[in-house]
Amino acid sequence: MLDKILNSKVFWFTNSREIKLLLLIGLVYRVLMFGFYLHSNIFPDSGGFVELGDRMSKLDLTGYGGERSPGYPLLYVLTFQSTRITVILQFGIGVITTIFWYKTLLNLNFNKKNSFWITLFLQSFLTVFLYESSFLIETIALFLISVIFYFLSNAYFEKKSLKLELLMSFLMGYLVIVKPFFAYIPFIIYGFSVLKNFRFSNFISQKLIILVLPLISYFGWSYVNKLNTGYFVSTTYYGLNIAQNCVYFAEKGPKEYNWINKSYVKHRELSIKKNEDVAMTIWRSYGSGDFDFKCWNFADLSNELGKYGKATIMKNPEDYLQQVFTRSWFDFWLVFGKKEFTPFRVTFFNKAMDGIWFVQHIILLFFKFSFLLLTPFYIFKFLRDRKVTMEIIIVAIVFATSLLQGLVTYGTNSKYAFPFEFLMIILVLLFVKNYVRFSKRLNIFLK
Repeated sequence: MLDKILNSKVFWFTNSREIKLLLLIGLVYRVLMFGFYLHSNIFPDSGGFVELGDRMSKLDLTGYGGERSPGYPLLYVLTFQSTRITVILQFGIGVITTIFWYKTLLNLNFNKKNSFWITLFLQSFLTVFLYESSFLIETIALFLISVIFYFLSNAYFEKKSLKLELLMSFLMGYLVIVKPFFAYIPFIIYGFSVLKNFRFSNFISQKLIILVLPLISYFGWSYVNKLNTGYFVSTTYYGLNIAQNCVYFAEKGPKEYNWINKSYVKHRELSIKKNEDVAMTIWRSYGSGDFDFKCWNFADLSNELGKYGKATIMKNPEDYLQQVFTRSWFDFWLVFGKKEFTPFRVTFFNKAMDGIWFVQHIILLFFKFSFLLLTPFYIFKFLRDRKVTMEIIIVAIVFATSLLQGLVTYGTNSKYAFPFEFLMIILVLLFVKNYVRFSKRLNIFLK
């Protein structure tokens, strides 16, 4: 029966049995899981995407507050402004993402059997399904990053193809318009293209094309926000996010910002007393109405919060760095888990998933901290051998992400890690495959 399905015309586009199985298993898995879940998660962040999507559908962004960028709302527009259809589309995107994982593993010299089982392992994490069920950017960000790394693993730096550079520029440009924070990624990839067989002529090469669309995406959307709000920023949350970094030393801000300090400290202490997430304190200050006497719109208030945040950080650099490395950066290596999402509707199944997630959570933490421990090894190896490998590219981009997100914001930092968790796992498995010696039988399996 299975062979009949796999040999049907449905899979006309591939002869690979492994790809056919991954597509079939991925589809069946998601249908069964959703049969017990029956939710499309709407988070506080989701409302901003809906608002922008509704404006985009009318082709009128006049007066938009600039809270979100248009990459993800575009999916919402293409699915007839339906969050449910968007979630269904995300399930399809998730299935396709697994194929790029499989092909990336093949490019990294894992055999077909291992690549197949590792791919199933990667998609088995509950957070993958739960993000696909949510009206959030994480699924499309994971897809784009997976495709980009597939092309990187496919001898990207050895190829000279205008079509490939244009495609990479498009992928990274769209990634930036989905989440402007990711604007640094094309620069890291371009940097490695310069270092690969280094010559000064490498600075001016076809690889420069990959920077074009990401820069247009970032600065183009910032200009739209400038027209609408008066502030040249990729998102008007920028200032608030800076102020969010000051939560543990808010009272040390300049005196001219006492109107911010007092509310910030008050709500921080209330958050601690109520055992609430302290990182969200500035949002509670904003929502409390303490700043209403200023009669500003959000963009103006965020700009003032940004000035306060920068001044407070400049005045207290040690407190800021302690905040970054002991909280923001450290939280990146934790896991945004099942409890953050709506529970499964079927009670007994939800309890079973709690048990499964308990094990998966430990496994994810193991791989993430193993990745962190392996980072110095791969940096040393790169400095010693002067060779650009997929391992050092993965380390550079993931570690840069961990540092930059820690520097710019403090909140749900573990969410920033989600689109890169598959890379952390792959790197650890690569290390095991290449450097750890087991019995001959196990070595044959790993190879």
